[in-house]
Amino acid sequence: MLSTTLLPLISALVGTTLGAPAPSEFTTRATSEIQPSAVVIHDSHWSGQNTCNPGAAQVTRTNTGHDLTTMLTFVYPAAANGKQCWLDFNVPAGATVSPTGTAGLAKIDVFRQWAPVNTCPSQGNNRDVQLGRLNVPGAGKAATWGEVYNSYLTSKAPCPAPGTAVGIEFVGVGDAETVAWQQSAGFGARILYA
Repeated sequence: MLSTTLLPLISALVGTTLGAPAPSEFTTRATSEIQPSAVVIHDSHWSGQNTCNPGAAQVTRTNTGHDLTTMLTFVYPAAANGKQCWLDFNVPAGATVSPTGTAGLAKIDVFRQWAPVNTCPSQGNNRDVQLGRLNVPGAGKAATWGEVYNSYLTSKAPCPAPGTAVGIEFVGVGDAETVAWQQSAGFGARILYA
């Protein structure tokens, strides 16, 4: 009697639990994403030139005077109007991640720009407020906020009006670090909205 009553119930509960996504999947899921409209590599050397849309984004810290940062321009679409937006960094499987920090994590400082940089050749990075520091565990994994200094895009907040363009800069941390990736749908630096 017990087996005929409880077994179907237990089976139904186990079946629905096993089919549910893992908790970590909930943090990256969104109805849509905004990929950058421009990707600019900034050479921090005083004579360094910005390189527009190089195909792959890169953050390199070498302390040789030619550290590279990535500047990303995002333009909010009409579909994001009335939704919540936040910054996400989903590192593609083919990315290069050379961590030097604690626990084998690469770290990236994230800055807001006072105006997007999307013209080349040019110099400068328009760096403004530091938003926080991302922990990058490796290729094929999602980065997480290790430190947050500002709520702008580090947590869900109302998306700006359609057509608004914002600039974000990714900067390496430490003495020797490289994070290089290809931007593509579902991967790289992106603004999610739901």
